[in-house]
Amino acid sequence: MRTVGNDLVRHQLHENRKWYLGLGIVLTLFALVLLASLPFATLSVVFLFGILMMIGGILHFIAAFKIFEGGTRWLWALFGVLYLVAGYYAFSTPVKTAIVLTNLLAIVLIVAGIIRIFSAIIFKVYQGWGWILFSGLLTLVTGIMILKSPDAPFWVLGLFLAIDVLFQGINYLTLASYIKREVPQSSADV
Repeated sequence: MRTVGNDLVRHQLHENRKWYLGLGIVLTLFALVLLASLPFATLSVVFLFGILMMIGGILHFIAAFKIFEGGTRWLWALFGVLYLVAGYYAFSTPVKTAIVLTNLLAIVLIVAGIIRIFSAIIFKVYQGWGWILFSGLLTLVTGIMILKSPDAPFWVLGLFLAIDVLFQGINYLTLASYIKREVPQSSADV
């Protein structure tokens, strides 16, 4: 279909392809650095958590006194204080914060695994229930392994961050490759 809009989108994709490629390379290299230094990556996650909690606390304070009125105002202000305390705790005791966050992650994985296993049992009459069961068992075992491993707080969060960054880098590299191979420069090339 020949339209000006499609040509503009195609042109924009080809114009930005080098940026997608560059970002993909940088993210992939950064992920490899994170994988090589998982304790550093875990510390980065803890500090990012602390920053986000402090930003959340500030935003709760702003909302408490700019948006809300009456009794709910003080509830929002209390949440703001709790967020700020959690952010401060993350910065002042990063190792303890990593332990708490890792244990919370393990508990969430265990609960999610149990829910998936029960879902597989409930949907046993449907095709593909075995994959749900396999996913549930894998998630449950992962949560238990993380919870039982004494050194998990020093590498698990970093590993999750590194894998996420790696997949983002691969996504950008794939997008750049797809644009080069599959997207024509203009509708005249179709």
